[in-house]
Amino acid sequence: FSASCSVWLCEAQTEFKRVAEENVTLPCHHRLGLLEQGSLDIEWLLHISETVQKAVITYSGGRVYDDLNEEQKGRVSFTSNFLAGDASLQIISLQSSDAGKYICKVKNAGQYEWARITLKVVEKPSKPKCWLEGELLEGKELSLQCRSASGTAPISYRWQRINEQERAEHLPPNSRVNISNPGQVVLKNLTQMSTGLYQCVATNEAGQESCAVQVTVQHAQNISMIAGGVCGVVVGLSLLFLVVRLTIRRKEKKRYEEEEAPNEIR
Repeated sequence: FSASCSVWLCEAQTEFKRVAEENVTLPCHHRLGLLEQGSLDIEWLLHISETVQKAVITYSGGRVYDDLNEEQKGRVSFTSNFLAGDASLQIISLQSSDAGKYICKVKNAGQYEWARITLKVVEKPSKPKCWLEGELLEGKELSLQCRSASGTAPISYRWQRINEQERAEHLPPNSRVNISNPGQVVLKNLTQMSTGLYQCVATNEAGQESCAVQVTVQHAQNISMIAGGVCGVVVGLSLLFLVVRLTIRRKEKKRYEEEEAPNEIR
C-alpha cells in the first residue's frame, strides 16, 4: 500500500527580490533522479493569478522544452545538472513581467517534490525630465519640475544645486519644496544669487537617476535695455527702408520727366 502511494515533499516557500535587467537563479533541488531512468519529469510554472499559470520550462521524455513562454523565450534555462538533483531555474535580463509565484514540480516513479518561490522584480526610476515654469526675472517666482515616467513606486525626488566644483549643495533660502509634489521646488523672489545649475535625483529601492537644468536670472534693468535696443533697431530699419523707398521714387520720377520732355517739344 505504501509503495503505491505518492510521496509529496515540499520545500519552504522563499522570496527573491531583484532589479530589472539583472539575472536570478531560483533554487529547486530534488532526490528523484536515480529512481527510474527515463521517467523523470521536471516542470517550472509561473502563477500569474489564482486561475492563470504559464509553463516556463520543462523536462520530459529525455528532452528540455524552454520555448513555452513567448515573453521568456531565450531567457530561461536549467542552471546545472537537473538529472542529478539540481533543477534550479535561471532567468536572465529580468523584466517586470517575470514577477510572480513560481512552482518547481519534480516527478519520478510516483513520487513528487516541489518548491515554491515568489519573485519580485523592481525597476529603478527612468531618467527623469527636468523643466522650468515661470519667468527668469529678478523678483519673479520660478518653479523647478522633475518627473520619472516609469519605475517601481514609491519614487522620491530630491533637488539640489551644483556648484562650480561640481559638488551638490543646499538649495537657496528662498526655495520651497512642494510637500504634495516633491518633484517640484518653487524659487520665490528671484535674485542673481538664484542663478546656477540645479539637479533633480529620482530614487527608489532599485536605484536612482538624475537630470539637471540651468537657471539664469535676468536683471530687470538689462531686460529694459534689451527691449529698448530692439525697439531702436526696428525704428532704424524702418527709417532706412523709408529713405531707400523715397530715393527710388525720386529717381523714377526724374527718368519719367526726361523721357517726356522731347514729346512735349514736338
